[in-house]
Parts: sequence; C-alpha cells; structure tokens
Amino acid sequence: MQNKRAIPGFVAGTDRLYLRELTPADLNGLYELYDSWGNVPGVEPLSENRSEEYEKLCAYIQWMYGFYGLGLWAVCLKDNGRMIGRCGAWPSQIGSDWLLELGYMIHKAYCRQGYGLEAMTAVTAFIRTETDFTKAAARIHSENRASARLAKALGMILDREALEKDPQMYLYRLDIS
Repeated sequence: MQNKRAIPGFVAGTDRLYLRELTPADLNGLYELYDSWGNVPGVEPLSENRSEEYEKLCAYIQWMYGFYGLGLWAVCLKDNGRMIGRCGAWPSQIGSDWLLELGYMIHKAYCRQGYGLEAMTAVTAFIRTETDFTKAAARIHSENRASARLAKALGMILDREALEKDPQMYLYRLDIS
C-alpha cells in the first residue's frame, strides 16, 4: 500500500483497509456496489440517470467534506486500493437528538469477511478523536440482520422506543463520550 499521505483524502486505516473521501471518479464503483445488492430496504438507490448522480456526488463532496469534515467515505483494500464499499458518519437529527448517523455498505462479493465491522470500528474511532459529537445512531431495516449484529458488535444499543414508532426500522444508539 502507498504511504497514507500519498492517498488523497485519507481518513483512517486498519490492518486490511483504508477509508478515504469519495471522489467523482468513484461513481462507477458506487454503481457496482449498489448493483451488487439490488434494492435494499432502507437504502435509497442511486439514480438511473448517471449525470444526475454525478452532480449529486460532486455536491456531496463539496458540502459534506467541506463543511462538516466527514460524511460517507470509500472503503478500500490496502493491498490493491480497490474500493469495496462505503461507510461513514454524517450529522443528522433523530428525534430531538442532533447526532452522527452511521452507515455502511460493503460490496456483496466482500461480505462475511469482517470488512464492515473493521471499517465501522475505524469510523467510530475517528468520531471519538476528531469530532465533538457524543452520540451516534444507525437506522437499520428490520430485515437487515447482519447490520443489526454489526451494530451490536460496535456496542450500539437498540432504542426500543424508536422501534415502537416504526417497526420496519431499528434504531441503534451509541454513546461515544
């Protein structure tokens, strides 16, 4: 792997992965990622209009990274730089709480290898050291058992009150203070 300083937009590294800011050149990789899963309950699909999605990606990069310094990042293999997913945290209001919302998606061909947990552990470590946020949460569709297990592995607690309001979506909360 290259020196992390040589990786534009480097955010964090793990034993097998590095996280970096998305770039407009990642558009095809994002389509490959989403296409590997098809329609996922609780995840908004990419637009069929690639030009529209390109513009949205460029605006996201400019505003999220430029204003907040965080957002969704590319998950890349250290050994070859291949983008295998996206993950990250972004400011969100959930109920009366202003917190960081967590999310991830790993290409289907790379699932069940611990990459999601590895990437999200790096995200939570980044939040603890690089932000002033003390709370985070993840919205997970009730059919997505793998993500629920990952949330629990990160130390997240199921918010039973939120579950009563929308039984299709689980809300897991994390105290990062």
